[in-house]
Amino acid sequence: MKKILFGILALGAMVSCKKNEKKCDLNAANLVGSYKTTAVSYKANTATAPVDEFATYDACEKDDLTIFNSNNTVTYSDAGVVCATPGNDTGVYILNGSQLTLDGDIYTITSFDCNGATLTRAGSAAGELSTITVVKQ
Repeated sequence: MKKILFGILALGAMVSCKKNEKKCDLNAANLVGSYKTTAVSYKANTATAPVDEFATYDACEKDDLTIFNSNNTVTYSDAGVVCATPGNDTGVYILNGSQLTLDGDIYTITSFDCNGATLTRAGSAAGELSTITVVKQ
C-alpha cells in the first residue's frame, strides 16, 4: 500500500510540475542577434494561393544571415556557401512595437519567441502579402 501511495504521490508531483518557460517580449534587446531565413512565401492577391519563394532561392542564398545589431544597423552576411556575387551588405532598422522598418521596407512581426520570428509585408494590391520565417542562430 505504501508503494502504491508513494507512486501516486510521485506521479502527481511530476504531472503538476510545469516547465518554466522564459518569457520573451518583442523589444530591441531581444531582437538583436543573427537570423537565418527558413521560409519565404508570396501571395499576389486575395484570389491566389501563397507561392513558396524560398524553394527558388539558390543554395548559396538559403544559408545567409541577417544580423540585427544593438545600434539599429543590420548586416547581411553571405554565410556558408558563398554566392558568385556575395550578398554581403549593411543597412538600418527601426523596431516600433511589432512594426519593423528594414531599409525603408515596413514589415509586421506577427510571431516572435526569441528563437525566431515570422514577418509579413503587405504589397500594393489587395491581399498581396510576403511572409518570411527566420530562426535565430
